[in-house]
This record gives sequence, C-alpha cells and structure tokens, in this order.
Amino acid sequence: MKLIECARCGSGELFEEAGYAVCAYCRSRYALQSGEIPSRETVVDLLLDVHVLLQKCETDPTNSYRYASLILDIDPTNQNAMKYLR
Repeated sequence: MKLIECARCGSGELFEEAGYAVCAYCRSRYALQSGEIPSRETVVDLLLDVHVLLQKCETDPTNSYRYASLILDIDPTNQNAMKYLR
C-alpha cells in the first residue's frame, strides 16, 4: 500500500525520517514498505561546473581570479581558466 495521506489528520505532507513516513502536522509515524522508501540520487557534473565558472569569469571580471582558481582545482590543465590568472 502506498501511503499518500495521513490516516489521522488527512494531511498529504509526509516526509521520510529514520525509515518511517512522518506527518508534518500531527507527527504520526507510519512504517514504510521497501518499495515506498524514496531513493536518493546525486548527480555531479564537473564539466557543467567548469562551464558555469568560466561564464562567471567573463561576467564578473572582479572575481575572475577566484573562479579560475576553482576551475583549476577541478581541471588543472584547463587553458581557458589559465588566461584569467594573469
């Protein structure tokens, strides 16, 4: 059974805490079945981070040295970042 609302107060705002679904309003706890536990995903895209930092170098020249240093922490051979270190 998928829990979609609190049986006690009818709220639809439930959050996961220590393997239980907990109502945000009345704090009722419901045991979750294995298929109901939300999976946590993390996505790290270093190329996107480098691209965003290069854009910041261009749009914020005052802090470009700082952004270039962050880029070189990720990719020490990045030639585009090295031009902002001068």
